[in-house]
Amino acid sequence: MRSSNLGVGLALMLASGMTLAQISPDAGIELGPPPVFVPGKTQRSPQPWPQPEAASVINVNPNNRYQVSLLYRNQYVAQGSVVNGWAGSIASCNAGSTAQAFRDATINRVNLYRALAGLPGNISELSGGEQADDQAAALMFAANQQLSHSPPNTWTCYTSAGATGAGSSNIALGWGVGFNNDGPAAIDGYMDDSGSNNAGVGHRRWILYPPQTQMADGDVDSSASTSYYSADALWVFGPTGSRPSTPNGIAWPPRGYVPWELLPAGSMRWSLSLQNADFTNATVSMARNGVALSVSIEPFAYNGQPSGSYIGDNTIAWIPSGATYTQPTQDVVYAITVSGIAGTGVPASVSYTVKVIDPYDAIFANGYEP
Repeated sequence: MRSSNLGVGLALMLASGMTLAQISPDAGIELGPPPVFVPGKTQRSPQPWPQPEAASVINVNPNNRYQVSLLYRNQYVAQGSVVNGWAGSIASCNAGSTAQAFRDATINRVNLYRALAGLPGNISELSGGEQADDQAAALMFAANQQLSHSPPNTWTCYTSAGATGAGSSNIALGWGVGFNNDGPAAIDGYMDDSGSNNAGVGHRRWILYPPQTQMADGDVDSSASTSYYSADALWVFGPTGSRPSTPNGIAWPPRGYVPWELLPAGSMRWSLSLQNADFTNATVSMARNGVALSVSIEPFAYNGQPSGSYIGDNTIAWIPSGATYTQPTQDVVYAITVSGIAGTGVPASVSYTVKVIDPYDAIFANGYEP
């Protein structure tokens, strides 16, 4: 069962555009542990892309401040305003469906994060049974007001399809009058990856897994569920395609410019993922506007690819002391170096810069906003 955790969820709710007056006093979010892909499990085969109602490809130059600002203002904000349209029922155990526009907005939120991280923002929606499986999983989560990747058959509204979706997906629960932790908002939660069971930022790793090509998403809307519980299941176990070149790994917060609203304010966890890297003896140094910060490295989780159980690419995650996650009055520059990396064909160290911006200020890299 859930435990109230307003402190973790509040920053995410406010960043999604809600006001304090709209948030129930006992509102909050919960993430399950990330799904683990184990040896011998079969991934979905790629399907033709684009699908009839495919989500959009998102392109942005993360090193262009103006483009990043407009991406947030014109696309991120619009994604959060799309109506869920859930047509199911907990009372009758009807998983129903959500609006195609809402599912597109959810996949587009994934593509936005991937594009900012320097990956192709071209994930499309799976058109097979995965969306129905995830829809059935979300129904079970809302009906039972709890999460599990292996739900028992004694659960209310249990189905084998829902169990399949639960075991192959990032999963999330939300509660509170007027608050939904589903769709695009749930993607924000996965990227933040808060909670003691997510020290390895596994949900984030699946969203930013370089060879991902397609995903599916199922959702239950809190206002329609009559219980004020919302739920999300995002299919992440393939299909995968050719891997884009990422010789220096995938960082979050990302290299280049990033709106302050997308910082991991709930978990405070930063991360670097690098295929086949051994981070066992790695260290992290970090500075904010030239001032060194102390860093606490999180416990490693499932860094056993390619032969062992894994969660996306091998990853090191850390919490910096002194990083700020609030609206900046001017750009804030973080310099990060991860050293002591081992592994065949991987760099011994990776250095990069993160520039935190307010996407609504008037000054851009190429002058003033017209």
